[in-house]
Amino acid sequence: MSRTRLVPWLRWGLFALAVVIIAWAVASQWSRVSASVIEVGWLRVAIATALAVLALGFNTLSWRTVMSSVGLDAPLREASGVFLVSQAGKYVPGAVWPVVAQAEFAREHGVTRARATVGSLVAMAVGVVMAGVVGAVALAAFSSGSVLRYWWAILLALALAVTLVPAVLSRLLKLALRVLRRDGEIPHIGGKALAVSAVWSALNWAALGAQAWVLLRALGGSEATYGLATGAFALAWLVGFLAVFAPAGGVVREGALVLLLGSVVTQPQAFAFALVSRFAMTLADAIGLGLGGLARRSPRGARDRTSAP
Repeated sequence: MSRTRLVPWLRWGLFALAVVIIAWAVASQWSRVSASVIEVGWLRVAIATALAVLALGFNTLSWRTVMSSVGLDAPLREASGVFLVSQAGKYVPGAVWPVVAQAEFAREHGVTRARATVGSLVAMAVGVVMAGVVGAVALAAFSSGSVLRYWWAILLALALAVTLVPAVLSRLLKLALRVLRRDGEIPHIGGKALAVSAVWSALNWAALGAQAWVLLRALGGSEATYGLATGAFALAWLVGFLAVFAPAGGVVREGALVLLLGSVVTQPQAFAFALVSRFAMTLADAIGLGLGGLARRSPRGARDRTSAP
């Protein structure tokens, strides 16, 4: 079978695998989360899921901004479809699978694999940095006690923000390639692209903070403010992301949420929130996967792929 005929079959095979992974992730959580979902109510779960889908949209725009700066020239519909489908890779241990899928897509549009990989890694780094910045600032601003008590959080936010300065980022990328013993060109990613990507990422965390706040209030966390919910969720996500051995940060993120929210909700409430939030975000990934599949197979997307060199 020629490569031209093989590629579509491979794409659909990977899409089918993504569907299986997401379906398994949703089904495997139901036995643990069903009682908490009933307590929260399906309406609030639906609102939280919708906010998580909105966050996915912001995250897509953050990724596309960086990828455009390294040379990816693809319609928003098609690029969004690839990004949303690639998110199923989060449920496989290791953080590399979404990057691989995104880099291969960029390569089809004339971007070298090296540039595409660097672009995907930088886009991921923007999300990680903004999670730390939003989480640290919100923790310092909205937690009980003096802001000075959280001086370390402010320093963390500043240190993370500095890594997105183009000159600093370029040096870090060169160091990473040297450590990995990889040769390759470091594409220039301008300050404007990084700033715009960071803004989209901040909106992503704002939406995820809103879904956290909706669920916390439903579970009796009347003292949980929107700011504190956003900060706790962003930092817990960051901890889960760094635990690359856990699929999508499973268990680790939940433990961090219980710890960070201990001052405003009881431990059972925090644990129930962690479970329901995980369930809502998995549902959002399932919806994103469906939307991504539709975008990829739409007539417009098909015309774009046919006309691509």
